[in-house]
Amino acid sequence: MNTKKRAVIGRKVTTTNLDDLITKNSGNNIVERSPISERDIEWERVEIESQDVLNKCKKSIYNKRSFKDLSLASVLDIFHSIKSTGGNTEAVRAELVDGKYEILGGLRRAYTVSLLPDTKLTLVVAKNLTEEERAHFALVMDEYSEPSYMDKARSISELKDKLEKRNGIELTGTKLCEILGMKKSNVYYALSFSNIPNDIIKLFPALKFISTPFLRELVKHNKDNYLDNLAIHFKAIKTSPLTGKESKEELSEINEFLEKESKKLQRDILNRIKSDKAQGETAYNGKFKELIKSNVSGVKFTTTKNGVNISIDESKVSPDILEMLLTSFNS
Repeated sequence: MNTKKRAVIGRKVTTTNLDDLITKNSGNNIVERSPISERDIEWERVEIESQDVLNKCKKSIYNKRSFKDLSLASVLDIFHSIKSTGGNTEAVRAELVDGKYEILGGLRRAYTVSLLPDTKLTLVVAKNLTEEERAHFALVMDEYSEPSYMDKARSISELKDKLEKRNGIELTGTKLCEILGMKKSNVYYALSFSNIPNDIIKLFPALKFISTPFLRELVKHNKDNYLDNLAIHFKAIKTSPLTGKESKEELSEINEFLEKESKKLQRDILNRIKSDKAQGETAYNGKFKELIKSNVSGVKFTTTKNGVNISIDESKVSPDILEMLLTSFNS
């Protein structure tokens, strides 16, 4: 008698009842149709004790979240739920590779269970997935809490390095986009974010508290080793140890406090950069020195090391001055 159940999936894995079926039918494996081909994929339900999670589980290279950067602050929103139920109620998706469970989706759940003694991690595990299937499953999972841009940055950089080492050829941004199902601009942003010094990233209690606009500002100044020593001027935000008896509301308050402190730290860092850049500007002593001091409506002067940049807003410049400028430049 065949006890296996079939679930046919499309683009969104989470629209199936796979996790629910596995929870209720722990003795049965589940078979579902591959989102890439017509073949069947068999998933097996597995339970791991809390103390074994970090030894038996690892992140799939296609997972968008950074496992090594997870912290208590990263999982405050699910900590109480997993503690009160004795484990994760939504199964973690993984593939068994060389005796390890490579997690495709559910890294935060796995990490939270590892923090809580006497809890168990529930996984649904497949074997022998193709590269395309691994990338697809990792892409459509973790919808409850989308990985932050910094998570993606570190994961994409790690994926690029490992695939290049495995294949022996450089992996282009276009190929990464195909593998990850992401826009080219997002992939290139992520790769630039991954070059930001780790000392700055570690100032924050979790990657999710680092905003994308802040990262983009840092990238602008990530040259001439300027960012390398920036972190020493700031104090890292620490998360107080938990007693294990905190209510859901108390954990939410801690999360809000960390978010508020992180926003303040980002403002302080950007203000420091602005101040440093202002002090580092080279004094201009060229022929336009006196003209720059005057207030010419519609004309903006920006000094550089070797001269002056002039920006003109024709709608605001006096017609006489505009005509004089045109005559001078044309001559």
